[in-house]
Amino acid sequence: MNREDQNLNTMERAAPIKDLPIVHMYEEGKYVSWGVQTDSNSYLTVAWKNDLPEKLTVNGKNVALIQTDDHVALYSSSPHPTIFSMHIPSIKMHDLQIITSTNFDEAEVVLAEFDSGQLFFPYAPPKNHGIALCKFHNTYLPVGVYHSNNQTLLPLSKLTDFHEFTQYRTDTYRPTNHQQFYVLENETMQVVFSNIGGAITEINLPFKSNNDSKSIVLPIDIDRTIDKKYTNNSLFPLNPYHIFDPKAGKTLLTSPVKGGYYPLLRRGIKDGSGYPSCEVSPKHYALNTISEDPEIAQALYTLVHFDDKMIQFEAKLPSGRITKSYHFPENIQQAPYCLIASFKVEGNAGGLWVSSGVPEVELISGKDEPTIKYNILQNGQPTTEKLSLPKTSTTMSSFQPNWVANANGYFTLIIDPQNEIGYGFQANSIPGTLDPSRIVMIDSDHNLYPAGKYPGYEVLMPLKRSSDRVSFRIYAGPIDQKILKKVDAAFTNSTTGHTPKYIDVQSFHGWLPFISEPFAKFLYFIMSSFYALTQSWGFSIILLTIVLRIMMYPLNAWSIRSTLKMQEMSPMLQKLQDKHKHDLKKGQMEIMALYKEHKVNPFGGCLPLLIQMPFLFGMLNLLQSTFSLRGTTFIAGWINNLTSPDILFSWNYPLPFLGSHFHLLPIILGVVMFFQQKIASTQSKKGGSLTDQQQKQQKMGMIMTILFTVLFYKCPSGLNIYWLSSMGLQILQQYYTSKRKKAIKKDAQEITINHKKNSIKNSL
Repeated sequence: MNREDQNLNTMERAAPIKDLPIVHMYEEGKYVSWGVQTDSNSYLTVAWKNDLPEKLTVNGKNVALIQTDDHVALYSSSPHPTIFSMHIPSIKMHDLQIITSTNFDEAEVVLAEFDSGQLFFPYAPPKNHGIALCKFHNTYLPVGVYHSNNQTLLPLSKLTDFHEFTQYRTDTYRPTNHQQFYVLENETMQVVFSNIGGAITEINLPFKSNNDSKSIVLPIDIDRTIDKKYTNNSLFPLNPYHIFDPKAGKTLLTSPVKGGYYPLLRRGIKDGSGYPSCEVSPKHYALNTISEDPEIAQALYTLVHFDDKMIQFEAKLPSGRITKSYHFPENIQQAPYCLIASFKVEGNAGGLWVSSGVPEVELISGKDEPTIKYNILQNGQPTTEKLSLPKTSTTMSSFQPNWVANANGYFTLIIDPQNEIGYGFQANSIPGTLDPSRIVMIDSDHNLYPAGKYPGYEVLMPLKRSSDRVSFRIYAGPIDQKILKKVDAAFTNSTTGHTPKYIDVQSFHGWLPFISEPFAKFLYFIMSSFYALTQSWGFSIILLTIVLRIMMYPLNAWSIRSTLKMQEMSPMLQKLQDKHKHDLKKGQMEIMALYKEHKVNPFGGCLPLLIQMPFLFGMLNLLQSTFSLRGTTFIAGWINNLTSPDILFSWNYPLPFLGSHFHLLPIILGVVMFFQQKIASTQSKKGGSLTDQQQKQQKMGMIMTILFTVLFYKCPSGLNIYWLSSMGLQILQQYYTSKRKKAIKKDAQEITINHKKNSIKNSL
């Protein structure tokens, strides 16, 4: 539409005052000004004098002055006011309604046009300051403050004093028929690009198979379930795509294939899953350039170049031109899972950010463990820090990071700028209802995995206000020590010795990780040594348990002997308790003296369990944090993944606590612990009736049996194998020590009898 046509329908485009959220404001019953309603209790108004009143009345309600900034004031009857606003689109022309004052201080509406960042008026501009409104669906939202002295518009987002009160509305992305997808692929990754935003929509990692033995990614139960039940969502890529055929020398339109990949990024939900279909908004694509204007992220790019090694896009925007190119590194064998991205912004790059995309959910012992880390120079040394996950948004602005990593537990996406960019970075929480994880499809009829429970996280890195080309090195793959060390070595500067230190991206999850991390590393060292011999992580866990039992054999033997000694002393202890049943304090003192005389520690049986706790936590954290254990099978069809619970059989309807799977290993563990307590109880009764202390220990043992069964029910199967093996070896050692002590006691009795017989013979 040209300017003349726009002027013809100016009257139709100007909004009547009755359709706008305008209210009258009173002071002590006298009208003083107009205001714009921003929520049910809050109002914006232009300051009509320097000393604004602290109290006003609006619609019969008393409102108080909350904040002022640059000719605008906020009044509200609530201590927590909200300004619902929107970012002014900078692409195409949009109408604004300027609310200003007449000579009688009444509200007046003047139509304005905001075109490519410039403000125009079809007729005369307002003579007084005003508040600009923009239409959002069927309502009008305040977007900025109009300055009459220089006829400019200051966006509401620039008023820093109002940041804590402002919430921005955005349109849900509607798919366009103009969207096209292109694929670059090598042996470690399939990268899917879109001409919307010139960005990455999918990063798919191939599973290890007979056809792809170089991959280290294994499928897990979620992959198998989606492949079997939700076939529309098990396609890779998710949509038909273009690929360059070097033999034919041209681009071919190709259909997706079923299964075979792990989706590193959230891809949306297709029809046929039982969950409402959902498209990912381009603003959440990886390596998209975004700003306050949502239309920047949805800009249509032109494909400039495409072959089997590189792809290049270009977009012409009102503010300039953006060129993006992507290619795999030359040393792909030494740098797997890596991609190089290059951006050139011709024009003002201020306010532009590069996004990481939103990683998929990885359930670790039933929980997702997203992590954001960044590497910075601290005292001249590269240091990696962990960022607390934001509830909404967090901005770090005081430094320039070497790289930022957005991880989901076992996989990570690292953005490493190779040139100078803007300072800091931003981390945002993305509601799971807006960008759902693929797990929401599974048993969606029963809401097994509610979308709102699994928010995603994205990282934004600012571009510098410059037209210089900026390159980013991207690592998008598993958090595997061998792979990360290889990539670090590949990108180490041979002259300076500088290494990116991607290895630091690994985090230890689980209970008390800051304590158990050294134990986890020690256990992994022993396990990996056994794995080199057995090629089975399950057997390696069992062999590791044997090594630990051997290491702690003296302590366990001492503990068992102490327990057996307590059983022998049971009659004496019972006599003391009966003797002093009316004087408990004196009875306790004599019992302690008896313990000291026989050199027995009543808590000796608990000490080995306490010492094993750090190793137990270490094993849990190891299973929850070590990629090489993810997806590994021990007994096919039952224990298919050592890092998740075993599954003997499943059912459709989820039950409380049990869910929809039956885990056998924790039940076996509970049975073994129960019989261990029974054996100990039987041995104790042989020495006479149980003392109060032994009765308490027996009850505590039964409570621990139930507690461990419940706690271990949803723990990784590898942890159950570890603890089950440890309990089995404990029973064997307990049995051996008991038999050996009986044999020694029997031999001692025979020696005593023989000695007496010999003494009698000699005396005769």
